[in-house]
Formats: sequence, C-alpha cells, structure tokens
Amino acid sequence: MRRALSTGRAGIEVGLPLGDYTPFGYLRNAGHRARSWQLTEGGTLRSSLDRLGLEWLYPTPRRSTARAGLAVEATIGPQPFRTRAELARAGVRLGADYHSALQLGLVWTVDDVHVAARLFLDGEDALCLRLAAHNSGQVARQVAVRAVGLAGGADQATLRRTLLDDQPATLADLPGTDTALVGAVPPVHVALATRASDDAVRLAPGARLGVDAVLARGPDGATAERTARQALARLATTQAAIEAEDAAFHAACPMLDGDWPAPWRAGLLYDFETTRLLVQPPGGIFDDVWPAWMAVWPRVVLAEGTLDMLRLAYADPALAQRAVLSMFRAAPQPNVPCVFFDGTPNMVAADGSVCGTSPAWCLPFLNLELLYLRTLDRGWLAALYPYACAYVAWWLDQRRDADGWIVYKCTWEAGEDGNPRLDPRGTGDGDISGRIRPVELQATLAYAARVLALFATELDRPADAARWRAVEADYTRRTQQLFDPADGRYRDWVLEPPPEPLPPYWGVDSGRWSGLGLTPLLLGLPLGPDEVWQHARPPWTLWPSWTYVLVESAAAAGLREPLGALIAGLLDHVYAVTTRGTLDDLERPLPGVSPEFWPLDWSSFDGSDAYGWGATTANLLLRHLVGVQESRRTDGWVVELAPALPPRLLEPGRRYTVRRLPYRGLLVDLDYRVIVPDLLRVGLDLGRSVRACTVRELDDGARGAAGRLLLEAPPAARHTFDLPVGRRCSIELR
Repeated sequence: MRRALSTGRAGIEVGLPLGDYTPFGYLRNAGHRARSWQLTEGGTLRSSLDRLGLEWLYPTPRRSTARAGLAVEATIGPQPFRTRAELARAGVRLGADYHSALQLGLVWTVDDVHVAARLFLDGEDALCLRLAAHNSGQVARQVAVRAVGLAGGADQATLRRTLLDDQPATLADLPGTDTALVGAVPPVHVALATRASDDAVRLAPGARLGVDAVLARGPDGATAERTARQALARLATTQAAIEAEDAAFHAACPMLDGDWPAPWRAGLLYDFETTRLLVQPPGGIFDDVWPAWMAVWPRVVLAEGTLDMLRLAYADPALAQRAVLSMFRAAPQPNVPCVFFDGTPNMVAADGSVCGTSPAWCLPFLNLELLYLRTLDRGWLAALYPYACAYVAWWLDQRRDADGWIVYKCTWEAGEDGNPRLDPRGTGDGDISGRIRPVELQATLAYAARVLALFATELDRPADAARWRAVEADYTRRTQQLFDPADGRYRDWVLEPPPEPLPPYWGVDSGRWSGLGLTPLLLGLPLGPDEVWQHARPPWTLWPSWTYVLVESAAAAGLREPLGALIAGLLDHVYAVTTRGTLDDLERPLPGVSPEFWPLDWSSFDGSDAYGWGATTANLLLRHLVGVQESRRTDGWVVELAPALPPRLLEPGRRYTVRRLPYRGLLVDLDYRVIVPDLLRVGLDLGRSVRACTVRELDDGARGAAGRLLLEAPPAARHTFDLPVGRRCSIELR
C-alpha cells in the first residue's frame, strides 16, 4: 500500500508519519449533519468496537439505534480472525499503521502473514476498504481474507454478509430505527467486492493476496449499487487523493521528535486530526468551510470555533482563517449565535433571545489576536475586522446595563451552564441580566477592545484604534473596581444576593471560586500567585475551556514555572487514554480522538468523543510547555520562546524537537538540548531559508522589553544559542 511520505530537508521524512497507532478512531464524514438536538442525518463514522472495521452509527454513537459497516476477516492456517477478541485470545496484537481524519489502517501479523486494511470514504455514501495479506516468511501458508458487510441494531452488528467477487450484497433494513429521532437514514446499504473469495489459498513466500470492497448507501437498491460500483472503479484513485491530502497537511503539521514521552507524540497527532476532522465543507448557510467543534452534533459556536481554529493554524493557517471568517460571515446576528448548519439556533434564552457565547468563554479575541500574529495576514484581517467590531458593538448595545456594565442574558451565554454563581436557580436559559455584573465580562470586553485597537492600527485606522482604546480603558477601570483587597481577588458585583448559600458547582463553592475570575491578568492587572494556583486543580483542570483560561491568565502574569509541571501532568493523564490500544480496561472515551473533558477517574467519563476543545492539550503543549509564543511585534519575523519543561524532562543530554512549525511564512524546526538541568541549547532550523538572527532575553518586569543579547548571527539556515531554564527570549530573523 502507498505511503503518505516524502523526503524533506536533511533526509527527514515529511508528511503523515506512519507508525504504531491505536486501532480506533473516527473518520470525517461530511454527510453527517444536525438540524436540531433531535434530528441528525448521515451517521457518525467510527471504528467498530468488536469487529475489525468501521461503521456508520445512526443517529449518533451514544444514542445509536442502527449501524452498518465494513469489516475485515482472515483465516491463517486453521485459525479464523474475525473480531478484536479473537485476535486478543490468540495473543495477536492489533495495531494501526495509518491514522488520519480521512483514512484508518489496521494491521496485524500471524505466522509471518501480515494483514493490512485501509478504510476510507468516497464522498458521503461509499465506505471503502482495501485489504491485503502478505507472506513475509519462508514457508507457504494457507490464507483466506474476506471483506464482510455488517448491519444491526443499537448494541452490535447482528447481520454479517461475506462479500464475494462482483456479487452485490444488500444488507437487511436497519432494525430498531426511530425515524423521528434519526431523520433521513438511507434505507438501503449495498456492498460490493472485487477479487473476493471465501476460499483459502496457498500463499507462497513473498506472495500477496488482496480484496477491494465498498459499502454504499442510498434511497433504493439501484442507487446504492450504482454508487458502490462507481466507488469501486475509482478506488485506487480515491485512496491516492486521500493520501496526497494527508501528506500535504502533515508536511506543515507540528510533530514531536527526540526524547519526548512516547504517548505525547501520537497524542499530539490525534489532537490535530480531531481538529481537522471537525472542519465542515460549505453547506447550509455557510458558503465556505466552517468549524463544527464536535463530530456528533456539528454546529457553530464562536468560543470553541476560534479555539479550535487557533490550533488548526499550527498546521494549516489558511484553512483556519477561512473557517473563522466563514463563521463570522454566515452568522445570522452580529453576536455569532450558536447555530446548526442550516442556521437553526440551538441556544435560545427563555425570553426568546438568540444567544451566542460571550467574549469570556474560551477567550475568542485572544484566539483571533494570536491567529493574526501567527500569520500577519492583513488581507484576512481586513475581511474579519468589520465582523469582529460588530460583535463587540453588539455586546455593548445589547448586553450593557443602565450603568454601563456588561452582563449575561443567561448562563448558556456564559458557557457555564446552570452555574449558581451566575444563577442561583441553576437554569440555563433564565434571564440573569439584572442579577450580576461578572468579573470576566468586564475584563474580556476590555481585552476584546484592546485586540480591536491592535487590528485597527494594523489596518491603518487611527480613529478606530483610539475609539477602541477608550473602550478598553473604560472596562479596565471597571474591572479594577471589582478587586476586593480583603479577599485578594476580583469579585462579581452581585445586585441580587441569593436568599441562601449557593450550592456547589462541580464540587466547589461557586460563590468563592471562578476560573474565569482570573481573566483580569490578561489585562496586566495584579492578582496574587496563590489565588491563581488555587485554581490549578479540579474542576478547572477537568474541562479544557477552564484549563485554557487558567493557563493563559497565569502565563500573562509571568507565572510560567509551575505551568510546566501542570501541563506535563495533564498531557500524561490525557494522552495515556487517547493513545491506548485496547478497550480492555476502559471502554470510554474512545482512543484515537480527543475527548470532551478530562476527568480524574476516566471510568466516570460520560461525554462525547471527537470533541474539539478536548484537543486543547496541543495548544498547551506547543504554546506553553514548548513555549512558542506569538510576538506582538508586527514589523517582521519575530517570535518569543518561553520554554517551561518540567524538572523531570531536564536530564542532561536529552533532546526535545518540534518539527514543522509554520510561523509568519516560514516552516521551522525547533529543538531544545539539555546541557545541564538549568540550561537549554536552543536550535532553530530554517530549512532552505537563510536569515540573519538576533536573540535577546526578555525582561519579565516589562512586557516584551528586551534584555541582554544572546545571539547576533549572520545569515544562515540554522541558528543555536543557550537559554537559561525559566527565561524568555525573542528571536528576530531578517
């Protein structure tokens, strides 16, 4: 089978790294759509939990009433291998050598016979399989390989049909289908195979045996069979196109190399592939690609959409920019309401107000700022700027009370559904606009205005910049007024105190603790380290949305050293689960994709798989542990480094490399070599580019202020310098 790799600089392979991955995952299925919380169509495409293949789950994995899929079976000698359990009982390890949002490759070996299957989609309605067995030994073996069609109800695929050469197999009508819940489930699934037989053959040493198969669906048998035959005829071409697309994506997708913990390497890949999986094609109200942020119920949410696309921009900045702009452009209101693909709102307050997420939830304006600073694409910025201005203007017009304070309509708008801090009644849609003036809204409205002032300056709009700086100053002052010196923290202004103590929220006193209450740090306002680090625990480290705010706020305050240990612990905790190879000890979440949240006890996980913000581990790893941070200098190629490697990684001689970092038009490799536990040797490889380099240590006492000179080097393709552990620096290329 083809490999999605090519050779790049210094002989390093670029493209999708083929390796030893988990044999579980999801594929991107553009045909899966949601029109409401009750109505989906198209089915989620996920690896079978028991069989060796993939299946459409209708309507969703957690509410499945029907399924249909393709799987692999093999008989090697006298032993049949039809399920994951049969492989495990025989002591055979099932793996995956290919793992992307577009294709999954399953592999195993028995008695020198290597079985490899690749599964992928052709369009929305044809699931494809390419299966091969290769005898790599010196002795002939009796081998049979089969493609099988599967169909069934909620728990398992009870119907199994072996596919024979050019004999269409129509799977039975899917049982137990609730059409009111599922919507338009294709009623007919037809499977076809070529070069297929149920007979064993004598496979000589070095010989190969293969089967190609397609499971297609449609409104009737004739349509489904026609789709299957068309997909089968172009199978090789379709697979080649998929692997070329994968190779192009991973040619500029960050990859860990060197002495990083092994689960981090694959975990980072699953984070990027989950993020990529959620980018939807044009359709409905969207005239271009758009960010769905979850596979099961695809919909637009500003908070998660900007966070996910900031992550995608590490690999494909242009696609991320398109998706963000599409999200704003298609929004039915300036506040970017949460909507399904056809524009149907899915977050409506009790009074009928159509809501979107706030400037605080997932820090959307920080995400937009960093996305711009990573690319300096002023054309994109000029297109985005009017929509970003309209969003902030909407909040100033629609969510400002009589005294000028920014308020929430409901807790859904806040992102903290039912939080008693905001609504003692615990409602999601209840009107709370007259009850509380939250810290985070004043702080992040000020930050949004700061970002818009930067954008206006970049676009040579001085009057706009002055206006937004005035808004920033106003809401910064309001944020300062909420500081309680007795408690040493920022406190919400509660206009309607609750009649009794607030109930806990996620196990903590919601009136005392708020991760979003750390957001004044983004403005450079003071807050004691102890108050910050008391939030570095559950529940703030269980949910990526809160963790992201905690980490960005702490980093803005210069509290970097403890961040390394915090983030490393999270990476260990999450990646151990997403990279596991079996479900023996833990059934959920499914490996190979990012989970909705990160519970301390994974057996309590009751969320969704393939969830965008679950991949925030990638943001934390690259931006804060590796410490590649976007410079606010926009007059050239300038990046800041603030590595926060935890002590356990600082063993002399170890090397930590991140390959393929796209930044401001260059694709660079960054490596840290530990010289002694308190000194790193930093290497920056520019590939074919040759630039002069200036490196200065940054003074933590002044934002971005230049300190002592670490390197002044003439033009070269690689630059190295030493950086004390715990210090920051700026790198300028000319």
